[in-house]
Amino acid sequence: MKNVIFVLLMSYSTRVFSKLELINNGYEGLFVVIGSEVQENYILVRKIKDIITNASRLLFSATKHRAYIRNVTIIVPQTWSRSLEGNVISKPSSLDSEYILIDIPSSKYGRDPYVEGVVECGKPGKYMHLTPGLLLMEDAEKAYGPWAHMFVHEWGHLRWGLFDEYKRTVNYFNPYFYLDMETEQYEPVVCMKNIKGKALINCNKDKPCDVTKIKYPLPHDCRYCPDGDQTTPVSLMGHSYIASVTNFCENDNDTAKEYRHITTIPSDQNINCHHKSTWEVIREHADFQGKNYATSDSTDTTPIFNIAYSGPKVRAFVLDVSGSMNRIVSSSGLSRIEEMRQALKYIIDVLLQASSYLGIVSFSNSATTLTPLREIKNDTDRHILQNITSSLFASGGTGIGQGLLNAKLLFESSGMSTRESEIILLTDGEENIPPYIANVTDALIEAGIVVHTISITEDAQKNLKDLAQATGGTFLTFLEEQSVSFIDVLSQVIISSDATPDTNTPETIASHSKNTLANENYTETFKVDNGLGKDTKLTVRSAAPSSSPVLLTVVCPDGISIQNTVTSTGTQSLLCGNNKASTMPGTYTYTLSSPEATSYNVYVTSSPRGSNAEVVRVRSWLSDTEIDFASASTIRLYADVEKGRSPVLNAKVSGMLIRGDGSAINLGLHDNGKGADLYEDDGLYTTYLYKNYFTSDGRYNMKITVSGDEGTVTYSSASGQRAPPLPGVEEAQLVMESVQEFMRSIIPNEFMVKNYSSSDLDTSPPDAITDLRIANATAYAVLLEFTAPGDDFDMGQARYYEVRTSNSIHTLINDFDSSTLLDTTNIMPKPSGETEQLVFEGSVPGSSKNEEIWYVGIRAVDGDDNKGKVSNILTLGRAASFNVTDNLTVMAIADPDIDKHLEDEVNTSNTTIYIVVGVVGVAILFLVVGGLFLYRKLKKSGRNEMISNEGTCLTPVPFTHEVDVTSRVEETIMCARPSLAGEEETNPFLVKGP
Repeated sequence: MKNVIFVLLMSYSTRVFSKLELINNGYEGLFVVIGSEVQENYILVRKIKDIITNASRLLFSATKHRAYIRNVTIIVPQTWSRSLEGNVISKPSSLDSEYILIDIPSSKYGRDPYVEGVVECGKPGKYMHLTPGLLLMEDAEKAYGPWAHMFVHEWGHLRWGLFDEYKRTVNYFNPYFYLDMETEQYEPVVCMKNIKGKALINCNKDKPCDVTKIKYPLPHDCRYCPDGDQTTPVSLMGHSYIASVTNFCENDNDTAKEYRHITTIPSDQNINCHHKSTWEVIREHADFQGKNYATSDSTDTTPIFNIAYSGPKVRAFVLDVSGSMNRIVSSSGLSRIEEMRQALKYIIDVLLQASSYLGIVSFSNSATTLTPLREIKNDTDRHILQNITSSLFASGGTGIGQGLLNAKLLFESSGMSTRESEIILLTDGEENIPPYIANVTDALIEAGIVVHTISITEDAQKNLKDLAQATGGTFLTFLEEQSVSFIDVLSQVIISSDATPDTNTPETIASHSKNTLANENYTETFKVDNGLGKDTKLTVRSAAPSSSPVLLTVVCPDGISIQNTVTSTGTQSLLCGNNKASTMPGTYTYTLSSPEATSYNVYVTSSPRGSNAEVVRVRSWLSDTEIDFASASTIRLYADVEKGRSPVLNAKVSGMLIRGDGSAINLGLHDNGKGADLYEDDGLYTTYLYKNYFTSDGRYNMKITVSGDEGTVTYSSASGQRAPPLPGVEEAQLVMESVQEFMRSIIPNEFMVKNYSSSDLDTSPPDAITDLRIANATAYAVLLEFTAPGDDFDMGQARYYEVRTSNSIHTLINDFDSSTLLDTTNIMPKPSGETEQLVFEGSVPGSSKNEEIWYVGIRAVDGDDNKGKVSNILTLGRAASFNVTDNLTVMAIADPDIDKHLEDEVNTSNTTIYIVVGVVGVAILFLVVGGLFLYRKLKKSGRNEMISNEGTCLTPVPFTHEVDVTSRVEETIMCARPSLAGEEETNPFLVKGP
């Protein structure tokens, strides 16, 4: 009877949702996946249950009784003993985002918890990463605060796309403070100012740092260290380790002023979420739009936990053999069904892992099960499966729904769980025989089956993407006139369908294509790195008029040659060197030669030779699945490059956008924190897809290639804790190491273009300025800096900047056009990515009794009057009222002589804009007398590399001596820093010259 009850419970509580959902105030479908390399220890399972149970209650309270965690499935590695009751499911593949991963530590973050892939406000992250070391740490709460607080903080990133409120991640000298011109001192980056604390060097109570000396940069190791006796309830996205903090930061009028969100603080949350509080972003999330209102305080928030054991991969090919599959593919001269047969042969021979299971279903007028699930144990099993696919022929209609239901029955009749079993659906037409996809989708979801879809040609069923998304699968397209082959597309489904890749999961090192003339040799190279080398295979697919044999020659890194003859499609296993289990690392060269004109496709794959920590893997995705020409927005393309769980920096990442006519555009993806890229050096490479790249409506493909050469690095180790640090807790120290040369190739999901227009009308605005910052200030002047946007997002050069000021920050945020406009007609914006500088001057503080706080915002405008979003808002300081119309003068002051690197940021030849504002009675006198002096002073100012024992300073400090600019190369300037308590002030402006 016990077993019967357990099965009934499992049928309800382990229902697999295609994505994390909030249903009647409870989150369903949360997965916790324990990585395959984590050593067996069921204390981890008990610990994560305790943490999520406590976090669920805190989440319920923090969301004002609107959300808690109802259902959790913990997926245990296949290698662990089955000590707990639970079903065996196919190895998970549907976890594209919003899950929890317990795995080996990242060398960048060490044991610290973090969420991967938070790139846009309000959009979910990929996964929350927790390490066994953290979960088993006895005194973890002393370093990180209460477990529930830590978890809810990371949940804010994972589910709602919130950002941190305790720092700004853009490259600042000290990211934990900012220069506040209202208080005229450095202030901590916090949600609100009711958190009591002190500014200390590394939180050492005997080493205070002076935040009042705004002429100098704060020491880079100065931290804001909250006191231990706090009573503040906010904010969980800020200092969540404080025991009293139980709420998110709010901006509601009914919130006590001392706890209200401060919109001017340059936190990551304010910058990336347009100054919205974390609670505003949560309220606007789809979780709470017209549903999930506050419920009873007595609601039981205890989650239901289920255990599932990861098993071998279970797949079924569902293959379209309708009559339209006989049509010829123009790029290869083969029929669609022959293209499919060749691709299936390659997949079965090269990519399907040993001990996995495969079944095959075909459909046309009706569906036929060609083989039930078969375990792949040896080459005999592979040959049997290949023979089945090679005998396929095409005729009849298109009954997709029948094929899907047959595959579901195939799984159920095997006696294995259907949970996470995968259907790979390949079809080229529109369904015309019931049941239809819409009729069977719910049944597939209920069974927990994941459906990956491959559209063969532009004409394939339009809702294939919806089916894949509803079940947690991927959706890709094979377009006939493209260089992305059928094998490329189908390979991507197989390789990318592991949520937690193990050492049996292969990587695509290279995918090459080439058309050659008769007797023309085709030579190419590829690199096998230290992380890979097991089961390394080179496959050649050739197409010649008479199918002449092709001579393949491979030269190993040690100079040894391997030769073979290939007809149509052939695979060469590589085992160079003395290791009989894996091929040697290094650069390989292959040459193909044929007496006839030949079209080649070459694929190189390899599996990890050891630990996953040594393997470079690439994941790629798009910010959206559609580009709408009727909208001013565009989408971003992302490529996440990691070695183990650590970001890889300085890689070369390229994207090839392939259009329907077969033409292609090559794109560069960057990790420089500019334009489309959010943060520098985080291993996430990004670019925009601009509208002028496209030529029609319909489906489009991308192909991403990644290579690591000299200068490519990653993190080798991380000790201590990131931030915010508690007193006495060591802050993280990072060590870098070189990454051996490597190559990877990957294809992201398809995307659609709709409402295409060939009109020359430009609807793409410049990017928003997101890093507006105060670089320096005096008693009456403020130097602002920011990265120049482009004409179209981050490409080109804007036409002008619209600069507005106001006494109300809310006016700048909500009604920018009604704020005071400054005349900037003489200012020429720099090309995208360069650093701009603006200097604002007002009346000297104290000279007027009517001084008010002034705020400033900027947006860029292009040549077609498309306006970018308003920048982050800054406080300029106190001054008498601006009389902009009558008393504003703008001078452009060039400084062409300075061209130096400042830390890792290039800042050359900045045009300084000096905005002088005064009252009518003194304006002319000031411009004539003071203006000339200031011109000369600013002419000799700029951002200079200032070296001292404290390192390199970020704050630009004007020269105070007359210096011959021709001898600028010989000058050195001492770094200015505020004195510590008890120290004597030093002269920060000592200039040395010949």
